[in-house]
Amino acid sequence: MIPDWEHLRHFHAIVQHGSIRRAAQALGVNHTTVSRRLGALETALGVRLLERLPEGYVPTTAGELLRAAAQRAAEGI
Repeated sequence: MIPDWEHLRHFHAIVQHGSIRRAAQALGVNHTTVSRRLGALETALGVRLLERLPEGYVPTTAGELLRAAAQRAAEGI
């Protein structure tokens, strides 16, 4: 399954910025939009992509694989 680009873009922003709030600011959207897109992506893929730690969000093993794919996609666009 190929993830929706907008879901992937929001996921990538969370990984880059370490938080939903900072990702939302960078994307120019509300933090609930970022959270909702992350939830939709995780549901569509059937896997948890990020873990919330005191220092922020970090990718799970699956999230790290998707992060690399998202980075390549972003560079290609």
